[in-house]
Amino acid sequence: MQTTALRYFLAVAREGTIAAASARLNVAPSAISRQIANLEAELACLLFERRPRGMVLSQAGELLARHAHQVLQSADQVVTEIQELDGLRRGLVRIATTEAFAIDLVPSVIAAFHARHPGIRFDLSALPPGQVTQRVVQGDTDIGLTFSLEPSTDTAVAYRNSLDMVALCAPGHPLAGRSLIGLPDLAAYPVALLPRDTTLRTILDAACAAEGIAIEPVLSANVLSAILPFLRGTRGLTLMSSIALQGQVGRGEFRVLPIRSRRSLARGIEVQTMRDRRLPRAVQAFLTDLVAALPPITG
Repeated sequence: MQTTALRYFLAVAREGTIAAASARLNVAPSAISRQIANLEAELACLLFERRPRGMVLSQAGELLARHAHQVLQSADQVVTEIQELDGLRRGLVRIATTEAFAIDLVPSVIAAFHARHPGIRFDLSALPPGQVTQRVVQGDTDIGLTFSLEPSTDTAVAYRNSLDMVALCAPGHPLAGRSLIGLPDLAAYPVALLPRDTTLRTILDAACAAEGIAIEPVLSANVLSAILPFLRGTRGLTLMSSIALQGQVGRGEFRVLPIRSRRSLARGIEVQTMRDRRLPRAVQAFLTDLVAALPPITG
């Protein structure tokens, strides 16, 4: 069995359809279908039950999935050991992170690392928090940087801290000169927020309820990149992590306003890796740099 066929097989098992696996792998659906058919012919059994809403592993498919994970981990380990013979001159670092960190912080760490080790390649994905952890657990990414309401028990955690949310506005906003604002100040201006199924909204809504305040966003968007132009063109505000857009804040593109509230606005942040996995040398080196770029861990 070829490792390519096993990778395609596992992608279909995770995504539930060949089309979704194709989008995930950036591989033509016909190529994935062909590899699945070859596996089924080689094993003389069906690996999936084809259902109206997708593909589900058969009993044989579940056995193969367990085997495939072991085979691919062993193959990746061999590749890692071979690459390490060449030091930090070659290698790939796969990073999954929430969008807030993909805009500024992580690319800045990558740029600094690349300046010292130009032979190392990077793959960066911006995903919802839960999907970041899922990618790490499944071994589809090397490092995950994500928000979490509870400490992760499914990954190895290289860094965990609690960071306050702050308000973000354009430099010309009426509140831009304030050193501290309250939740009622937010309610007095148009607010743009991430959807309700995010850690940010969960914590903000609880804090508003504690003060008897209702904040109904003028704009709700599932990507921060859609919110930032709204701030530039209005008297709007948004909430985000205190370290998410340090570069743009430092260049004067936005103002950061700490928020006073009766209930904590802090969120957990974690840097995650796959449990019991020996990280490639390039990944470990980048992980060290990434953690060093984050705020010191507070008690």
